[in-house]
Amino acid sequence: MSEENVEVVRRVIDYINETGEAGPLELYDADITFTTRGEVSGPETYTGHQGMADAVAMFGQVWAKSAAHIIELIEDDDVVVAVIRFELVSQTGVELEVEEAWAYWLHDEKITRIEQHGSRQKALEAAGLLG
Repeated sequence: MSEENVEVVRRVIDYINETGEAGPLELYDADITFTTRGEVSGPETYTGHQGMADAVAMFGQVWAKSAAHIIELIEDDDVVVAVIRFELVSQTGVELEVEEAWAYWLHDEKITRIEQHGSRQKALEAAGLLG
């Protein structure tokens, strides 16, 4: 099952890159939760399909251009950690490159929860993949 989960995560990231939209909603559980790392104003949680659409739309309002490049996908049963390099351009033209790691939990090949983390280690810890 874990290889299928890796493919679901890859499809969602590719879809967001291509369209700027949350991705095929059939890849998300209806009760999905997405929690940002919130290092400035605290974490924020978005819920459900509309929440995912709102989160991705908000990201698109902040950044004039963005591209996510998968560096590594680490999987174990029902969780996938994606280490991602983001290439971003702000609305004022400032370019930025950031590496983050996001933990994705899946059930029946649907994403049920996503957590954004600032490092590979933090995402692996959150996913229970570090002893």
